[in-house]
Amino acid sequence: MSESDTVTVNRTQYPFQSARSTAADHPALLSALLASDAFDEISDADNFSAVETYMASHGRVNEAGQITAGFAFWLYPTGKNGPFHLAEDGTVKKHGTLITVERGATMRDAMERVRASVNQDVVTHEHIAASQ
Repeated sequence: MSESDTVTVNRTQYPFQSARSTAADHPALLSALLASDAFDEISDADNFSAVETYMASHGRVNEAGQITAGFAFWLYPTGKNGPFHLAEDGTVKKHGTLITVERGATMRDAMERVRASVNQDVVTHEHIAASQ
């Protein structure tokens, strides 16, 4: 592993010490982020293969399996057409998870957390911190 692939993160400083999964605790913020249309949307199709490819590419995973660049994206269940959609009766159906990943997290830990975070009927957030 080259020196440039080594990731050092001081997790005791802002924003790392306060970054955490918010679940559905901040619906206005999650709605604002979703409305920004600034994040890629990826489904959990084919046993999360698209998610894994996206994370490896955007996270620039090093030889040790450590993510060297932070990133974020919306995850949604296959067949739901994004993190939300309008139903035929006009109601809004929510089912997305904003995934945020710090540099220094491992690909293995990140994939485990992503697999566990797919949800139905709510928009939530899952933050994956750097590994210790």
